[in-house]
Amino acid sequence: MDARTGEDFGTLSLPTMPTEQSALSRAPFLASCPVCGATEASEVITFPELRFGRCAGCGLIYKQEQRPGLGEGYEEKYFRFNRAGYLQRWDHRVRKCRRQLLASLEFAPHARSLLDVGCSAGYVLAAAKSLGLAEMGLDLSEFAVQLCRERGFQAERGSLTQMPFADASFDIVTAKHTLEHVESPMDGLREIHRVLRPGGVAFLVVPDAAYYKIPLMPRRGRSFRPDRRGWQHHVYFYEHNLADACTRVGLTPLKAGKDIFRRRLARGPRAAWEYARYAFLLGWVHGSRVTRMRRELQLISVKPVAAQALPPPQAEPRAAVS
Repeated sequence: MDARTGEDFGTLSLPTMPTEQSALSRAPFLASCPVCGATEASEVITFPELRFGRCAGCGLIYKQEQRPGLGEGYEEKYFRFNRAGYLQRWDHRVRKCRRQLLASLEFAPHARSLLDVGCSAGYVLAAAKSLGLAEMGLDLSEFAVQLCRERGFQAERGSLTQMPFADASFDIVTAKHTLEHVESPMDGLREIHRVLRPGGVAFLVVPDAAYYKIPLMPRRGRSFRPDRRGWQHHVYFYEHNLADACTRVGLTPLKAGKDIFRRRLARGPRAAWEYARYAFLLGWVHGSRVTRMRRELQLISVKPVAAQALPPPQAEPRAAVS
């Protein structure tokens, strides 16, 4: 209230800042780096609800503390109202997944089956089916599993860290934006290695920790905010520690980035397009590395094969793709 005029201007609202009292609502989440096991870490960002640190050993960014019960889960509301628009742009998403599977098939031309971990609305499954692969989806969300089944795909409910499949069941395993959602990404990678057949490939996509918004605006960007991706994501990989994590579980990294030359499309009338596409992606990938504009990191790795021969490559009923 102004003493001179008697006007009441109300209470001035000031932004809340993290305090010792607000920190009491956070509980320990990961006590050490889930990749290399180091316990020393520097602070990346702290909110009243959560805290992220950077491993002093391998550089991985991981969640150290979080308020219990934070987040809404991964059922229907998450898929229908998330800013990522999981139920939108179906054709675009399937075409993108198809290109990614063609890149994976460059390293596993014998592949006949695919598992998509975190199958969401079924884009990867649709792309796999169009390429003649036997598809299987896995998701923690009952809503996502039922949605995929309604669309005619095989899908089971389960976790990346505890898959309901026998050893050596699949030729290709994809995990697109799934690894960062589990508390123990190494257990998830071990499961991928377990269900892959020898000579099979894993196609991984994760947020890139080198993306410019992560170091420059951690509080304003969506990566760490508790009301956006902070409650969902538990780790952020750089290219080198994602490759290291794969190596630790027995997978051999083959290629990181989108600049993969697809030999099967580099002949005939589509050859000129494939060469032009590869040249563009090569420049884009290296440019985005320098400018840190790359939002996601892609990595293809293989499960080493023993002395036994792989089955012969499948005849190519696969149609040409853009």
